[in-house]
Amino acid sequence: MKTKDNLLEKYYRGETTEEEEKVLKSEVMSSDLDSVEKNIFGYFRHDASVPDDLEDSIFINIRKKERKSKSRRMWIYSMTSAAASVLIILSIFLGIRAERNQKMENEFFVLEEALFRISKSIQPEEQNEMLVLWIDENVEIIVN
Repeated sequence: MKTKDNLLEKYYRGETTEEEEKVLKSEVMSSDLDSVEKNIFGYFRHDASVPDDLEDSIFINIRKKERKSKSRRMWIYSMTSAAASVLIILSIFLGIRAERNQKMENEFFVLEEALFRISKSIQPEEQNEMLVLWIDENVEIIVN
């Protein structure tokens, strides 16, 4: 009993060798008394073996997580590049459209100015208070 108590003290301090642990476990398991140590040793006796494929299963799970992470990252990259492409195309389209509108406004301004000069040149002297914008066979455009 004395050796069992000494071995238990050494065991709890973590100072026992494998041989001493085997002796302690056999003494505790062979005793008729129920004790905490007997329950613990009995529990760990059944779960003391490591499965053979433990390492493989760990690495398989790690690889699966890496693949998920890579596929998620690739999905984010592809969505980001698609959004960037749409923004670039949209900005080019809007830039071309704004340029076209500016060109049309400039052309309209030039035409308006030319029409004003022509109307000034065909304005009769007696009608200074009226501005003739256009005279055609069927249409006269006059502004008071």
